[in-house]
Amino acid sequence: MGRGLKILICLALALVPGNAFAQGDDGEDVEMKMFFSEEETVTSAARHEQDIGMSPSAITVISREDIETIGATNLGDLLRLVPGLDVIITSPAFTSVAARLDWTPENNHCLVLIDGREVNNELLGTTTFEILPVSVNDIERIEVIRGPGSSLYGANALSCVISITTRPIPDGTSAWVAARGGEVGTYALAGRASARSGQMKFAVSGGGNYAGSFSDPRLLGMKAWRLSGQAEYALTDSSRLLLDGGFVTGTGEMSVTLSGIDGELSFGSLRLAYRSDDLDGQLFWTRGNFSADFHDSLYYAGIHLADFRPVYVIGDVLDGEVQWTLPRFYSPLMIMLGASGRFSRAASDELLDGDSYADVASPGYHKPGIEHFEARAGAFVHAELAPADWVTVTGGARFDYNTMTDTFISPRLAAVFRPAREQFVRLGVARSFRKPSFFETSIHPMVDFPSDSPLTGDDRDLFQEFMSRVLGDSDLGNEELIAIEAGYMGRFLNGHLSMSADLFYNIYRNEVTLFSNIKNNERGLPDLQASRVRNYNEGNPLYVAGGEFSIRYSPSKYFLVQASWTHREGLNRYSNISPKNLLSLGGRFRTEWGLLGSLYAFSRSEFWNFWVANPKGILEPFERDHLETSILVLGRLGYRWSPSERGQLEVGLKLFLPISPGSAPYFSYNELGGGLTPDGESYGGDLLRRMVTCYLEGSF
Repeated sequence: MGRGLKILICLALALVPGNAFAQGDDGEDVEMKMFFSEEETVTSAARHEQDIGMSPSAITVISREDIETIGATNLGDLLRLVPGLDVIITSPAFTSVAARLDWTPENNHCLVLIDGREVNNELLGTTTFEILPVSVNDIERIEVIRGPGSSLYGANALSCVISITTRPIPDGTSAWVAARGGEVGTYALAGRASARSGQMKFAVSGGGNYAGSFSDPRLLGMKAWRLSGQAEYALTDSSRLLLDGGFVTGTGEMSVTLSGIDGELSFGSLRLAYRSDDLDGQLFWTRGNFSADFHDSLYYAGIHLADFRPVYVIGDVLDGEVQWTLPRFYSPLMIMLGASGRFSRAASDELLDGDSYADVASPGYHKPGIEHFEARAGAFVHAELAPADWVTVTGGARFDYNTMTDTFISPRLAAVFRPAREQFVRLGVARSFRKPSFFETSIHPMVDFPSDSPLTGDDRDLFQEFMSRVLGDSDLGNEELIAIEAGYMGRFLNGHLSMSADLFYNIYRNEVTLFSNIKNNERGLPDLQASRVRNYNEGNPLYVAGGEFSIRYSPSKYFLVQASWTHREGLNRYSNISPKNLLSLGGRFRTEWGLLGSLYAFSRSEFWNFWVANPKGILEPFERDHLETSILVLGRLGYRWSPSERGQLEVGLKLFLPISPGSAPYFSYNELGGGLTPDGESYGGDLLRRMVTCYLEGSF
């Protein structure tokens, strides 16, 4: 029988639920249960393990099986599997994620955790997904809470929590390596090795990746290198001590509201953690360095006034938290308590102190440089009451304090009903917040003056004083989200088919927005004493309503198809600034003899981006750009071979294909608005193009 016919027969058998593959003695599909076990329990929604149907929040799981087969080359591609997430590629070095609110490339709606440790950048308030101490190969699973998470996680869990769990250290000696290379000058290397000695297990991993710019592969798009180590000691059968640390450095074009920048970010971290059935705790320290060269100069009415000075910032973060599950004095009731604290510092000689630089009476008058300190602390209580096996009520609240903004209380109340076996209905309401970042409250850039600048003498001093009123505003308050949710999840056909539907209504207050108020003097130049370009809290709330629907069908462990649809409406201001519809459709397969593949398509409907950074700088108004309907296709085709019981090799191709069906060129588009200057220089988002890469992976 030919190989092609064998493949067709295998795929046909895969479409029959309960087929003869791996049947247990009782006729139950044992391998199928193992395949679904990863997704039937989650931990992040309530900070303990529970059935996914009983989660008090809408939640999506990306399993190791998804990671291995979707064809993703980075974390952002994986997150496209989550209904309702806007995944926006600005450049090969910067991907942003937004959820259930207005579309934004600011990348500050979601709290990102790696093994429980917050990795949001304290300086910028964002997560640099391309410059993290883990690669896609290091990830075991991802749980994404779609909705508020501040009742358990505090600041910055505004509308989404992305909880990444790294692969566990194997019990024995093992290793794996992976390599990838292809179009757009792309290459990547990754590897990991582990060993065990008695009760102690060790692992070390590292790697790097490089990519050229989509628009010009000869130019650097992104470069990153990482190295990390883990150690785990089993104290008892139910408790363990963990020590891990790592270093990562990356360079590339990044995006901020002010301007496009060529940035370099490096940080090292060290964490000590304790895990047991009822008590968890961790303490970690991070040191980061960030440098940036701004793309744009400062023009006004076509006149070149000044250039941004390159910036270098160094920062430290010390963070600790503890979580305790109380002994049960009443079996239907579970109570959990937790507390955390964080201290952070940032310093730079190339920034201005907004409170002292222009104050004649201050000892810091006309002295550059800034040293900024912040502290925050929080405590939460979380309770679950299950008076009957068909209902669970979850309630809790968290109190947060920080030295920059007001205190905040984040309550949550949810109820999950199980009207029938494998059927779940959820109702909930919650409040969450985002604390403005150091960038938003305290950064004021300095400038240099070109020889042809019309600003001379005292005007240059006035312009530097004006820059102390640009960007940062120490009086900013917390962003606030109130969310009302209803959801349904059901499993059918003995777990082969799962469906979910979620509705939400969000009230978003105090959104931090950059506002330009430039006033002219009698010479037609900006009045530097009366003008401001600062962040402020938007006084008009944003109301967003929407729904998310997903379906997943896996008739056997060899074949899976899934689809999702998200629709949302901005009910008052700026209703057309976000794509109203997000669609995804795809599937994957693998055969017993090693052939595997996947094909997924992700579509976003048209919308307007009204806040495209002007290439002439912040003294000129924002531009706007109409972004048409787009489709992104991700695919993978590979062959996996096991030469020995423990060894495995895999080789194949991965596809990244952007499609713009409405206008030429049909196989490229911008996910972030932008364009070309009269000189032919690009600004805004990078133009995405096709990328085909070859990969080789091996383990032993």
